[in-house]
Amino acid sequence: SSGINAEYGGAVEAISLAILVGTSVDYCVHLIEGYRLAGKYQPPPSWNGTIRGWRLRHALNHIGVPIVSSAITTVLAAATLSLTQIQMFSRFGKILALTMALSLIYTLFMSGSLLAVFAPTKFTGSRKSSLKGLLIAAVLTCAVTPLPLYLFKEAIIC
Repeated sequence: SSGINAEYGGAVEAISLAILVGTSVDYCVHLIEGYRLAGKYQPPPSWNGTIRGWRLRHALNHIGVPIVSSAITTVLAAATLSLTQIQMFSRFGKILALTMALSLIYTLFMSGSLLAVFAPTKFTGSRKSSLKGLLIAAVLTCAVTPLPLYLFKEAIIC
């Protein structure tokens, strides 16, 4: 076996990484889009917080439930897949379940916190600013997505 296979676990992990980077970015992109769309509405007069906080709350109220539902169904399906006797499917199921769970946590807490602190209060939604937001979300997610493969490679391979 080559050095790459011995170090990173093999073809299943390589394919998983390629697929999961894309699926993990989805949750962040949906949350950012919800934040962007929340700029079309004004906070109610009773709102005492910041504009960023209101936009994040609005985004989470409208897109948070579908994001969580999607993650839960994917994690449950992957957990079922990890119980199979076929090692390739079992490893893929473990990787998928762990990555989707971490992606959900990252999206809700880390991305939400970043939006609440650093996101623009007046987000115009131009093509350039949308691409900038997508690029930032992709870079941050790509930095986090391989983490479970590295941290839990011994548990996944077994």
